[in-house]
Amino acid sequence: MTGLRRGLLAAVVVGAGALAGAVAGQATHTEFASSDKFIRRYTALLRLVMANAPQKVEPADIVYSSIDGMLAFLDPHTNFMRPETWARMREHQQGSFHGIGVIISVRGGKITIITPVEGTPAARLGLRAGDVIESVDGVSTEGMDIDEAARRLRGPEGSTVRITISRQGLAAPLELTIQRARVPSDSVRYSFMIGKDTAYIRISDFTRTTGDEVRKALERLQAEGATRLLLDVRDNPGGLVDAAVATASIVLEPGQEVFSTKGRTADSMQDYRAARDGLHFNGPVVVLVNRGSASAAEIVAGAIQDHDRGILVGETTFGKGVVQTIYPVRDAALALTTAKYYTPSGRCIQRDWDSFFTYIHPPEETPGAPAPQPKGPVFYTDSGRKVFGGGGITPDHEVALGEYSERMARLLGNSAFFHFAVGYLADKPDKAAAAQAFTVTDDVIKTFRAQVIEKKWLSPAEIDAALANATDRREIGIALRSEVLNAGVSLTAGYRVFLETDEQAQAALGYFDEAAKLEATAKADDAKRAQADARAGAVSGS
Repeated sequence: MTGLRRGLLAAVVVGAGALAGAVAGQATHTEFASSDKFIRRYTALLRLVMANAPQKVEPADIVYSSIDGMLAFLDPHTNFMRPETWARMREHQQGSFHGIGVIISVRGGKITIITPVEGTPAARLGLRAGDVIESVDGVSTEGMDIDEAARRLRGPEGSTVRITISRQGLAAPLELTIQRARVPSDSVRYSFMIGKDTAYIRISDFTRTTGDEVRKALERLQAEGATRLLLDVRDNPGGLVDAAVATASIVLEPGQEVFSTKGRTADSMQDYRAARDGLHFNGPVVVLVNRGSASAAEIVAGAIQDHDRGILVGETTFGKGVVQTIYPVRDAALALTTAKYYTPSGRCIQRDWDSFFTYIHPPEETPGAPAPQPKGPVFYTDSGRKVFGGGGITPDHEVALGEYSERMARLLGNSAFFHFAVGYLADKPDKAAAAQAFTVTDDVIKTFRAQVIEKKWLSPAEIDAALANATDRREIGIALRSEVLNAGVSLTAGYRVFLETDEQAQAALGYFDEAAKLEATAKADDAKRAQADARAGAVSGS
């Protein structure tokens, strides 16, 4: 086994965090007074280090490092956001930023455009997949990482940036001056129909616009005939809890509890319920989860499971059951854990964090081995099904995501399919039409094989062995189709093809009947309870 699991064949930028809204601190005057003497000691130590350390040190580096050490004493999620980090987080959580409008990645050691974002300056100027950004404002990108390149490409709206690109077929690099504009950073990266009746919506994280994005996507797909919803929150690290509530409100009954919070202060005791207005989808729901589903993603999944609103498929989620409140501190911010959150059944799904390393890097289960039995306190869903607290959310059906063979892993690691797609489309005048018409023929396989050998991505014997293996050959064909559509049409077009190799998504499609029956049972039980309550009220009233 290579350990490389099947994943998205294009770069996707995601963000994480949880924002519950700043509240007033409630430390007492006595508590503040007792800390003053320690602050004086800290100031004295800072001055001693700056005056006597063998090398020159910047005050910011010492102070920020000491803050990180202080917060590590509390829990893994409390953290200090330095000014640049705080600025990026605010920008991301707004659901947009200002730049030229490209998704970039490192391919072959070069900062490479994966795709321009539709309707942005980059798309209007004709930048395309495979373009290599050689420099930004005269600064070479050689050896530059993605974060640094993205930082240089972004800037104030209306400002300009000068980039130099190289492109297959161009005799010399092309220099362009591009005016920056607003670029949407959609959290609903993919939304499309699977078959004639299933809406597929993948949420990458939860920002201020997520609820509206999900609603608009679902309304559009319902107009196309969707009566079922496959909601994918795999590898979704969380985000704004208000966005999680807005998303859950679309599938829950109006007024149903989404989650509650409890902490040390009165402000932390809150109850969040589904909105009573707006879109409420009534069809069966299946939710895809995995170990990367955390925080706000677990809030949505937990509410759906506890109310028997849908079936969860995939792998046990991360297990982050705490909420951070953001406190701005001048031009920086503190993300402080202030409460635990509880799903509607009353469970807290927070994992143990005694070992920081194990908490951040949970041990993987042996591939193919039976899923471990859930542990922790027992709780019950609306219809009486058992669910468990602690250790994340266990899906109703455990389905593992397969692993690529070593040969496929090396082809992916060398961006072999991406490079083939760029080369294939390079001389096509209508790239979208060519990509849509592309099929994996024997000639295509022959050309791909020759390129693999020429670039030394695999040896002749290795690529021949891959093509002789039924699984590898099928995955090679799907990867070629996916990347050609990514480069020529859109990431959505390529991702639709990629889902054909996704064991979890394919398995999930078989659980909609169970989801429908489960919801019907839960509603019948609710009706019986309501009738019993009404009769009890009538008796007591007499």
